[in-house]
Amino acid sequence: MELLNKKFGLIYLLIVCTFSVVNAQEKERRNEFVDANKYLSTLTFQEGGFMKTSEKNFPIPIDFNTHQDANGDKKFDPEDNLENMVTYAIGKEIKGIGRTGLEDRGPNNQVPTVYFNYAETYSHNVYQYWYYYGENSHIENHEHDWESIFIYERDTVPVIVQITSFGKLHNHGWKEFQLDDGHLVLGVRRGDHSFSTKAKNGVVIRYNGEIHAQEGLLYEGNGQIIPWTLYSSKDYTKNTKTLDETYATKFYYGDVAYPRSGTEMDLVRKAPWRRRRWRRPRKKDQ
Repeated sequence: MELLNKKFGLIYLLIVCTFSVVNAQEKERRNEFVDANKYLSTLTFQEGGFMKTSEKNFPIPIDFNTHQDANGDKKFDPEDNLENMVTYAIGKEIKGIGRTGLEDRGPNNQVPTVYFNYAETYSHNVYQYWYYYGENSHIENHEHDWESIFIYERDTVPVIVQITSFGKLHNHGWKEFQLDDGHLVLGVRRGDHSFSTKAKNGVVIRYNGEIHAQEGLLYEGNGQIIPWTLYSSKDYTKNTKTLDETYATKFYYGDVAYPRSGTEMDLVRKAPWRRRRWRRPRKKDQ
């Protein structure tokens, strides 16, 4: 019995120590409050070319439509997004034909959206910007697509820009990028949404929400100002809306619209907030 009590005592001590460490880390955060707008980027999308179409879908909320069960599974969730998404359109109440041909989709809240997170390493403050697209329409062809930009800040100076490109992480210096009023300008590859350091000539969504078609194709949204909506689950972030991390924890990249990717519930991927990079960002690929 004495040995059992000692074991329970040790377990209790470990639990207390764990919570103490977590609380200490929270209190020792270098920035008491974090402005999510600080490093919000201007995105420029690749235009069309000979025998090629322009980019057709842009960063949107994962819950842009919660009232149409497009895939017929009697649920209203992100697995309806491909069918409900209206292409070549940016706006608050988009209506039209869905990506797979279903009529009368919407109204959709297809506004420029970012999922923001903040973390700290031993030496850097890391501002994370995650962008969700309803589909990847490049060679891979699958429902859902997540891309990210991480800004590594030392003290108050941005030094490293980590972008996703073709499923890999690439680090660049801040000075490698063109700036728009002090905000990064990034290129977005048509279809797979990989980031690049070079601006593109298609649709542009500026950091302040200004939208211009340029040489791209945009049926709705051109010439409008629709400020970015930023979601965060951290209560110390500014200029954000509350992210409910339980709303979606997995995304199934398979869809009947893409035979190579499998059926509706194939190719499961974790939501960003369930990934290690969300909690413990690294400067090296992982």
